[in-house]
This record gives sequence, structure tokens and C-alpha cells, in this order.
Amino acid sequence: MKRARLGDITELKAGIGFPLKFQGNKTGTYPFAKVGDISRAGRSGSKYLGAADHYVNEDALPALKGTLVPPGSTLFAKIGEAIRHEHRVISARPMLIDNNAMAACPRSEVDAEYLYRFLQTQRFYALASSTTVPSIRKSVLAEVLVPLPAIEEQRRIAAILDKADELRAKRRQAIAHLDALTQSIFHVAESLANKSARTKLSNVCSQIQTGPFGSLLHKEDYIDGGIPLVNPMHIRDGKVAADTSFSVTESKFSELKNYRLLPGDIVLGRRGELGRCAEVLESDGPLLCGTGSLIVRPSRQSVSPTYLSAILSSKSTRRRLEEVAQGATMLNLNTKIVGNLDIALPPLELQQAFATRVAAVERLKETHRKHLAELDALFASLQSRAFKGEL
Repeated sequence: MKRARLGDITELKAGIGFPLKFQGNKTGTYPFAKVGDISRAGRSGSKYLGAADHYVNEDALPALKGTLVPPGSTLFAKIGEAIRHEHRVISARPMLIDNNAMAACPRSEVDAEYLYRFLQTQRFYALASSTTVPSIRKSVLAEVLVPLPAIEEQRRIAAILDKADELRAKRRQAIAHLDALTQSIFHVAESLANKSARTKLSNVCSQIQTGPFGSLLHKEDYIDGGIPLVNPMHIRDGKVAADTSFSVTESKFSELKNYRLLPGDIVLGRRGELGRCAEVLESDGPLLCGTGSLIVRPSRQSVSPTYLSAILSSKSTRRRLEEVAQGATMLNLNTKIVGNLDIALPPLELQQAFATRVAAVERLKETHRKHLAELDALFASLQSRAFKGEL
């Protein structure tokens, strides 16, 4: 397949400075897109960027000494750590971009949608200069080779990738709707909790314990591929996200048996972002509580682990934990603070009904996640084949 230099088939247009006196207009003739606007659109899965936080009018253009980026240009970050995120969007209308961004404006021999799809496959961070602040030089980008079939074939390839990406977007949207449903269930639980009897957390737990520290666990005890530890960094979105590169041997695990996490335990971060917690599931496998976490072991006859995890991670509980936590540089929790936490305790059957609903939603989300992973793999395969001339 014929290849062409990116600099030959596009105009690589760097952004311009944006003095403060021109900033702050929420309406105007032209959006003035900053890297934050590009990144936000990219994170949301949006293909196009047609709005920004700042706007300018026609009369500001001479003073700004900038030329407009035309519709159909692919926008991306060119300076700073934002390059690492590799976000790309297409300008949906004429606009200006700031000097931390760049636009690849297609010439007649390349289709705008095809160009966008190709640039999505390129890792610009690898092209960035290795200085304190990474940046991409226009001259380096200009040398990137772009597969260039006939324009009709470019459009066909772009349409195939669009259709595959649309399926991924629908699956992500379904997961987002289920996330919102879970939050609604949590809000109902909080409302229910506010009308219930209250008790200290220690009254409904058989154990509240800090993870091993000091002489019990040293840096040299960590191995790759063993039994994972769970520190706050391994708790994400209310779930354990174990990392086997941060683990211990079977013998060390046996030695620290009092710090094992069991199914139904709540592992709670004790420093940093307070209220970060997860219910330990059977499917999580053997786990060890890390130094930065606490084990909260609920008495099942009094409290549902799913309900307790939801309450501990709620906004109201997070606020209370921040009020009582210790430490000037970084807030910390201890077993006494956590045990004295006042929680609402509705009847167990209501807690279990809440847990059943959450579990049903989580099963649906897991199904959608598996389908999304399959679609992601399909999309990556299509991308690879598309730019090798194999579609």
C-alpha cells in the first residue's frame, strides 16, 4: 500500500497563546479549545469537539494573531503529560486551539475520518522529547508515514471502524446507565439508613484490624506472582483490583494469617482518600490486607457486607471520617476511630434486599464488561488490519 508523510497530506497547525484578557467568554463566534477541552471530549468517548469552555469573536482574531483550525481537523495535545493520554478528537466547526495543542488539517488526498482513525493508532508519547516537560515537535510528526489507499477505500475503512466503534460506545453507555442505577440504589439505602436505629461500627463487627506494619512486613518480602496485598491503590470503584506484582509468598502469607482477607470482609483504606473500601468476594481469591488498609469483618447476623460497604463509602461517611481522621500531611484512620464510627442499622432483611438488588445490577455490568472487552479486541484487530490493507 502506498504511504505518505503526514506533513505532505496535512497541514500541521500549532496552537496559539491565549492571553487572560480574552478568556472567560462563554459564548462567541469561535470556540477556543484548550487541551482540557480535547482531553474531556476524548475521555467521554466523543469523536467530535464543537464546544469549549472559552469563546472569542471575529474582532479578536487580529490581536490573537491566530488562524482558524478548519472543521475535520484532528486535534491532540503536543506539550505536557496530556500527551500520554493519547486523546484525539475531530474539530466539528472552525475554532482556535491553544499553544499546548496541535491540529492535523487534512489536504484533499486524505479523508478526515480516515486520518482521525489512523492517528488514533499512533502513540505520540513515544515521539515526545525526553525533557522535563515532554513535547512533540512538528518536524517529528511530519515524518510519520500514513498508509494512503484511494480516497474511496479510505472512506470505506473509516466507515467500518466507525460501525465497530459505535457498538463499543453503546456498550459503554449501557455500563454507565447501570452505574447510575447502582448509585440510585445507594441513595435509597442512605435514605433508609437515615430513618433507622444507629450504632457504633464496632458493635456489628467481629474484628476491626490494621494491616501488618513495622517488622511484620518488609519491602524485601514483596514478590511478583504471589498472593496479592490490598492497599488503597488496589481498591477501585468499590472493588478489589489486586495486582500480583505487589504480593507475598505462600509462606509469608501463612506467617501473616491473622491479616488474611476473607469473603465478606470490608477492606478499608486507612490513609489518603478516606472511605475508599470494597467488599471482598469469593472470586477475589486469597488476599492479604496491606499496611495501608484495615480489615472490617462484619458480624453477618447483624449487618450485610454489601450494605456496610455502601455506607462506609457514602459521601456522608467520608465527611465524618475526614473530620475525625488524624495527621497533618496525610489523613489517617486507626481501629479506634473506625470502631467508634456511628452508622445507621436498618433491619437485616432490608439490608439483604438492598444487597440482592446491587448484586443483580453487578451481574449485568459484568456481562456488559465482558462484551465490551470482546468488542475492544475486535476493534483493535480491525484497526491493525485496516492500515495494513487487509480489510
